[in-house]
Amino acid sequence: MPLTICTSNRMENLVEALCDVLKTPLSSPFTPEILVVQSKGMQRWLAMKLAETFGVWANCTYPFPNKVVWELFMKAFPELPDTSRFSPEVMTWRIMGLLPAFLGRQEFTPLNHYLDGDGDGLKKFQLAGKIADTFDQYTLFRPNMLLDWEGGKGGDWQELLWRELATADNGQHRGRIKQDFIKLLAQGHAEKESLPERIMVFGISYLPSYHLDIFTEIAKHTTVSLFLLSPCRQYWGDIVSAKQMSRRPPEERAYLEEGNPLLASLGKLARDFSNMVVEAGSIATDDVDLYLDPGEGLLLEAIQSDILNLRGTEGGDSKRRISPQDRSVQIHACHSPMREIEVLHDNLLFLLEQEKGLTPRDIIVMTPDIETYSPYISMVFGGCQDPLKKIPFSIADRTLAKEGQIASVILKLLELPGSRLSVTRVFDILQSAPVSRRFDLDIQELETVRSWIEDTRIRWGADESHRSSLGLPHYRENSWRAGLDRLMLGYAMPEEGDFLFHGILPYDEMEGDATQALGKLAEFVARIERLARDLAAKRTLTEWRDAITTMLSDFAAADDDLAHELASINGVVQSLEDLGAKAGFSETVDLVVIRSWLASRLGEEEKGLGFLTGGVTFCAMLPMRSIPFRVVCLIGMNDAAFPRQSRPPGFDLIARNPQPGDRSLRDEDRYLFLECLLSARTHFYLSYVGQSVKDNSAIPPSVLVSEFLDAIGAGFTSGEMTLEQRLVTSHRLQAFSRSYFDATSGLFSYSAENCAALLDATQRSGEPALFITHPLKAAPEEMREVTLAQLVRFYANPAKYLLENRLKIRLEEVSTPLDDREPFAVEGLEAYGINQELLEKRLQGGSVHGLYATTRCRGILPPAQHGETVFADALAEVDNLVKKIGERTGGQPRLEAFFFHETIGDFKLSGSLDGIWKERKISYRCAKLKAKDEIRGWIEHLLLNAFAPEGYPRESLVIMKDGSTGFGPVEHPTEQLGALLDCYWQGLHLPLRFFPASSLEFASSGLLKNARKKWESGYMHTGEEADPHFRLCFEQDADPLNKEFEALALKLLAPLVRHRL
Repeated sequence: MPLTICTSNRMENLVEALCDVLKTPLSSPFTPEILVVQSKGMQRWLAMKLAETFGVWANCTYPFPNKVVWELFMKAFPELPDTSRFSPEVMTWRIMGLLPAFLGRQEFTPLNHYLDGDGDGLKKFQLAGKIADTFDQYTLFRPNMLLDWEGGKGGDWQELLWRELATADNGQHRGRIKQDFIKLLAQGHAEKESLPERIMVFGISYLPSYHLDIFTEIAKHTTVSLFLLSPCRQYWGDIVSAKQMSRRPPEERAYLEEGNPLLASLGKLARDFSNMVVEAGSIATDDVDLYLDPGEGLLLEAIQSDILNLRGTEGGDSKRRISPQDRSVQIHACHSPMREIEVLHDNLLFLLEQEKGLTPRDIIVMTPDIETYSPYISMVFGGCQDPLKKIPFSIADRTLAKEGQIASVILKLLELPGSRLSVTRVFDILQSAPVSRRFDLDIQELETVRSWIEDTRIRWGADESHRSSLGLPHYRENSWRAGLDRLMLGYAMPEEGDFLFHGILPYDEMEGDATQALGKLAEFVARIERLARDLAAKRTLTEWRDAITTMLSDFAAADDDLAHELASINGVVQSLEDLGAKAGFSETVDLVVIRSWLASRLGEEEKGLGFLTGGVTFCAMLPMRSIPFRVVCLIGMNDAAFPRQSRPPGFDLIARNPQPGDRSLRDEDRYLFLECLLSARTHFYLSYVGQSVKDNSAIPPSVLVSEFLDAIGAGFTSGEMTLEQRLVTSHRLQAFSRSYFDATSGLFSYSAENCAALLDATQRSGEPALFITHPLKAAPEEMREVTLAQLVRFYANPAKYLLENRLKIRLEEVSTPLDDREPFAVEGLEAYGINQELLEKRLQGGSVHGLYATTRCRGILPPAQHGETVFADALAEVDNLVKKIGERTGGQPRLEAFFFHETIGDFKLSGSLDGIWKERKISYRCAKLKAKDEIRGWIEHLLLNAFAPEGYPRESLVIMKDGSTGFGPVEHPTEQLGALLDCYWQGLHLPLRFFPASSLEFASSGLLKNARKKWESGYMHTGEEADPHFRLCFEQDADPLNKEFEALALKLLAPLVRHRL
C-alpha cells in the first residue's frame, strides 16, 4: 500500500493535491472520508474549500491525530474503551485515589512536604493533575521508559506510582498499545476491515514521532497520504541560528550554516519534524513537492521567497531596497491595547479601500491573549455607528469560563458556600441574565430589588445562625433575613410609622405592584441559603454531578442564544460520573476540589463560534492554524506575552532530558509566528504596546518582532531611513491627536468624530467657553408662582436649581455601589437623620426609648454594645441642643404656624412658617451652622416680618450645634423679598454668581480674599468650587468671584448682615 508525502509552502497547493486524490471515490459511498487535521479552524477552512471545489462536500470526518489513532486501536483491540483509563482527565482521579496509600512510603517524602496542611484536598487534586499530565506526555514521548518501569526498573516515586497505575489496568496505555498494534500489523493479524480504506493527514507542520510511526506502519497495509506544510524546499535539517552558532567551538563554525535567519531561529519544531519526515520518506512510494515561489515583488513576498529558498544571510552590497510604496509589512507601536485596536480599525479600513477585491473575510487578526483584547474589539469594531465604516467581525476561541454567561454564574454560585453571602456577590448573581430570567425578574423589578436592599441596609450573612457558623458574632441586623422580614411585614401590614411587630420594623415603602418581585426575591434568597448550606458537605463525584445539575436547574434559564452553552455545561457536568466510574474513584471530595475541576474544564471548553463567519476573524494564536489569508494581523505582540513561557513541574523527566521532537510551548510559539508570516498573502501586520502611557518611553516588543526586524535588516535596506523608521509606526497616545489629521505626519484616521472634536477645539477662542453663554429661552410663567421651599432650595445652590429645573440635568443620579460592610459608625445623612428624629422627639416631650429599637431595626446602628454607645452619644448631643432651645423659649408653647399666599411684583409667593414662639421664631438643626442655614433663616425672617399676623414676633433665631445667629425687625421686608425673587428669575436663565458661603463671607467682611477662602479648596478643607454644579457652570470662567459676584452678594446679603443681632 502506498505512503504518499506531499509537501508545499502553500496551503492552497496542498488542497489542490488533496482534491486530486478525492476525485477517486472510495469503494462505498457510505464510507466516510478520513481527513486528519490539527485544529477546528483548519477543519472549517478545509471543508469550505472542498465544498467550493466539488460543489457539495459531505460524509467526511475530521479527527485530530490522537483521536484517529485511538479509533484505529479500538478496531484492532475491541476490548478498549472509548476513553482510555490513561487519559489525563481519568488518570487524575485514579492518582487521587492511589496517593493516600503511598504517601507513607519514604520515596514519596517530596510529595508529603508539598501536601502538608492540605485540609480540603485541593493540593492533592492539583498535584494529581500535574502528575497525570506528565505521565500522559511520557506515553507520547517516552513510551519505552514507561515499559522499562513496568518491567521493574527504577525505584523513585514516579516509577512506583506508574507501576501501580499500569498493573491496575494491564498496562493498556497508548505507549504499550502502539507497540502491540505495530506488532499486530507486522504479523499480518490485523483484519482488513479494521483499517480504513485510506487516511489523509492534511496541513500539519508537526507531529510527534509517536503518530508518524503509526501512520508509516499503517501505510504498509492501506493508503496513507500526508499533506504537509513545509516552509523550505531545500534540506534544512542541519541549519543553526547565529546565536547557536556563536556557542559552538571555532573549528565547528566553518561547517555550520544559518541558511535563513528566520528559519534557523524560529523553525526548530518543524526542523525536527522535517528530519523525521525524511526518515519516513524512505518507505514512501510517492514524494511530491508542490512548492511555489511567491517572487520578490513586495517585501513580504521577498521574505517568504528567502525562507523557501534558504537564503537571506548574504548582507553587504547584495541587500535589496524596500520600495517607498511597499506596505506589505507593517509594525505599529501603541500606548495600550485599546489604541492597538483603534489603529487596527483605521488600517483595515485603509486596506479595504485601497486593495482591489479585498473583503473582511480575507483578514484574520490573531492575539496571544484573546480574553484581554475581546472587550476592546467589541468596543471599537462593534461600536462604530457609521455604516460605511463598520467592518463585520467575529471573535473566536473564547472559553465558557471567560465568556459564557451561565458558566460564570455556576462558578460564582460554587463560591458561595463558606462565604459571607455579601450583598454585592449575591446581587451580582441575581442580576445576571440567566438567573434573572430563571426568576422572571425584568430590569425594573431588579431596580426595585436594589432599592429595597439599600433601604433595608442588607450587607452580608443569611441570618445570625449563619454568622455564628463562620465564627462571627451572633446578631441579625444587616442580614438577608432581617431585610426580608422587614419587606414581608411591610407588605402584610398597613403603614404604622415606627411601630414594631415582634421586634421587626415593617418596611413602609412597599407598593402593591412590587409584591410579585418580593416573592421572587424571597425565593431566590431561600435557594441561595439552601445552596450555601447543602454544598458545604463532601460528596462523591456522582453526588456532585447531581448537586450541580440541580443547581443549574434552580438558578439558570437559557434562551435560544444560551441553549448551546447550557448544553455544553451539562455535558461537562455529566462527565463527572463517567470519570469516577472509569477511574474507580468512589471517595468523597470537598467543594473546592470540584470547583477547581469545573473551572479548569470550562476554561478549556470553547463556545465553538466565531471562526470564518464571513467577517474579519479575531482569534487566539494557536499552533497548527496556518490557514492562508490575504491579510494576517498579529496584535498584542508584547515583550512578556509572546512567546509564552513553559514551566514544567520539577519532576518532569522530559524537561530534564530533552530530545529532538519533544514538545516545547516556546518552540511551538516561535514556529507559530513563522507560520503566520508564511500564511499572509499580501500584508503582514504587527502591533504591540510599545510606548508607556505614563511618560511615552519606549517599551520593547516581543523578542520575535525584534528577530523579525533583524532578519529583514540582514537582507534589505530602506535607503536613508533606518529599517525601524521605515517599518515601525509610533502612534500617539490619543486617537484625536492633531497628527492623525495632518497630511505631513504620515498618520491617518477615518474617525469623523475625532476630526470634528479636533476642529471644534481648534476653532475655539483662546479663552474656554462657559457652559451656558447665552440666556436660556424664557421660563414658563408658572415658574413665577414660587413656594418658600423652592426659594430656599434655589438660594442653597442656584446653579443646581437651574440645571435640574430648566435643563433637567441631575448630577447625583449615578448609583453608588452596594456596601458589603455592616455600619461601624453613623455618619453623614444617616447620623443627621437620627439626630433630627431625636431632636423632634425631645422637643415634643416624647420618649426616645422606642426610637433606639426602630433605629437598630433599620440597620443604621453598629451591632451589639457599640450601637448602644453610638446612640447614647447622639442623644447626649441632641440633649445639649434641646437645652439651648429651651433657654430661648422659656418653656412657653409654640404659636400656631401661619400660611401665606402673597403677590410681590410679578411673583406669587406661598408657603407656611412654623417654629414660632411668643418672642421669636427659632430655626434649628442638629448640625453645624452653615451659610445656607443663615440664608434660609434670613428668607424666613423676611416672610415673618412681611406676612405674620398680629401678635407674632419680629425677631428670628437660628440655633445649631456649634453656635447661633439672629435677626432683628426689618422695616421694608417686601423690598428685600422682591430683590430675592428678581434674582431668582434671573437665575432661571443664566447661572447666578451666588455661592452661599463665599457670598455671605464677602457681604460680612467686605474682603474678597476672605470670600476666596470659602470658594477655594485647601488642606483639610473643601471649598465651594468643588461643588459639581458650580464646577459645571463656572469651571471655564477665569474668575467666578468677579465684580458681578461682589455686587450680587452685597445686593442680596448686605441687609442680612445689617440685621444680625
